[in-house]
Amino acid sequence: MTTKRRGAALFAVLTAGALALTACGSDDGGTEEEPGANRTEEPADDEGTQPGTITVAVDSEYTAYNDLTAAGNGTWNEYVHNGTKGSFWSYGEDGSVVRNEEFGTYEKTSDDPLTVEYTYADDAVWSDGEPIDCDDFLLEWAAMSGKMVDGEGANIFDPSSTNGYALVEKPECAHGDKTITVVYTEPYIDWELIFEGGEVPAHIVAQENGLTSEELVTAIAEDDIATLQPAAEFWNTFWQFNPGELPPPEMIPSSGPYIHDSWVAGQSLTVKANPEWWGTPPKTETIVLRLLDSDQQVAALQNGEVDLINPSNPTPDVAAQLDQLAEGGPYTVESGGNLTWSHIDLQQGEGRVFEPLEVRQAFAKCVPRQLIVDNLVKPANPDAVVQDLREFFPVDEDYEDARAQAFPEDMYGELDIEGAQQLLQQAGVETPVKVTLMHADDPVRNELAALVKSECDKAGFEVTDFTPPDWGERLTGQPGSYDATMFGWAGSGNIASGQSLYVSTGDQNPYGYANEEVDKLWDEVVTSADREAARVKLAEIEALLWEDVFNIPLYTNANIYAYSSEIEGVVVNAAQTGATFNMDEWSRTSG
Repeated sequence: MTTKRRGAALFAVLTAGALALTACGSDDGGTEEEPGANRTEEPADDEGTQPGTITVAVDSEYTAYNDLTAAGNGTWNEYVHNGTKGSFWSYGEDGSVVRNEEFGTYEKTSDDPLTVEYTYADDAVWSDGEPIDCDDFLLEWAAMSGKMVDGEGANIFDPSSTNGYALVEKPECAHGDKTITVVYTEPYIDWELIFEGGEVPAHIVAQENGLTSEELVTAIAEDDIATLQPAAEFWNTFWQFNPGELPPPEMIPSSGPYIHDSWVAGQSLTVKANPEWWGTPPKTETIVLRLLDSDQQVAALQNGEVDLINPSNPTPDVAAQLDQLAEGGPYTVESGGNLTWSHIDLQQGEGRVFEPLEVRQAFAKCVPRQLIVDNLVKPANPDAVVQDLREFFPVDEDYEDARAQAFPEDMYGELDIEGAQQLLQQAGVETPVKVTLMHADDPVRNELAALVKSECDKAGFEVTDFTPPDWGERLTGQPGSYDATMFGWAGSGNIASGQSLYVSTGDQNPYGYANEEVDKLWDEVVTSADREAARVKLAEIEALLWEDVFNIPLYTNANIYAYSSEIEGVVVNAAQTGATFNMDEWSRTSG
């Protein structure tokens, strides 16, 4: 299971090279085309939406309609929202930005100060018929900016991250406006990846708190915290779900080509074509997201239970089954790049097991990273290597240069049990050092944890495997319940989104990590207008993160798709949005 990285976008993830944004805003007030400016969706065919159903396997239960919150911010929700949420932009299959001009347009109108004008399509409406407009845009800013604070200085909203939004002055628009002007207090390197525009319906937040939409907009405009507090509590909590408990349709309107239809806990969630969608009609009327563990998905594809699988972190057994599947039969098997990577993060606040640097260093020495890659990743991706950095990927052109600058090969290049033992002695801690390692209960994570325990227990640790069903909520909500956690970050080619993961005040840093120089460098990165210069500073940050042993990067996940040859329109996607990123383009050739 992975989380998304937001702030250009979710708790998660990625960057770069050929797989990332490689251009920056122009310096002449926006007269040059911005990344993705000429990329639009394919035009609809004459047939429009066809009746029928396509079923795709997913390995995690849906949890939240509002995925802007810290609790709802996960790829497992994005798999659904790819169809039910519209946006000014989205990630293409290679992680680049695609402008969704059917939803609306945006244009940088000034570099000093950085100013962007957004315009919703005139006919953009929620599935209940309510216009999508300034009200929704302004609520997104209020919730994500960190600027709506109570008398004690606490943010009344619970956003996944304030990255980028925190640099935006209060947007200029009035209730019902379709055009909104955004002014930044400083340059922001990933300005194009901030406002999505169709995430949460302001009119629902308003009506459920006894307000009109106009009154909600006025409360935001006037910083009326007393009025906004109950609305913020609703935004924070109402759209977090128990499995199968889908609210009435009017409470979860869609801004995209599909609407939520039904949800059976532990089995599937179904979306159907949105009759109020104003853009290119989806090609297939019904998409079913079938919940299956990765090791069940190949059999489900073969017996016709699903039409498409993209097992996350496939086990060696799954990889072998897919090899057999590719040899014959009515299936297509493809693989491609991936911007999802696995890692182990360490709680290092005061009084925690990993507070002493030597203990973190010892753990980094005993985690068998090469063994993990050889046993668990190479069977699915023969080209897999140990990943030694966090903001650079082995596919990036500048990865090796950054690695040479930042990665202490002599310290962590090989498994070193004896060196780990010596470091624990230097730390003066009682051994065995007990470590609760939290992760999702899936085959690869379980095997990975077993490998970590096998080696690190030899070094003087005592690793306890911890797989609570609510591990995602515990990640930031109950950081005291674990010492180390293993999961994936998933995302796309932005630079600034990593800031909240590493800085001392970061929304996505529940680990007690703090380094003033890292904070300073990240500020310089996100306010840069030069992407190359920013990546040089990222390499400096990487070196500091290794000096501190912020966490332990492991590998880039394998990315394999297998689907019925009857299905057209499937595209291997490296970005955080997953296989369903273009579900509206899937169609069946027969049956």
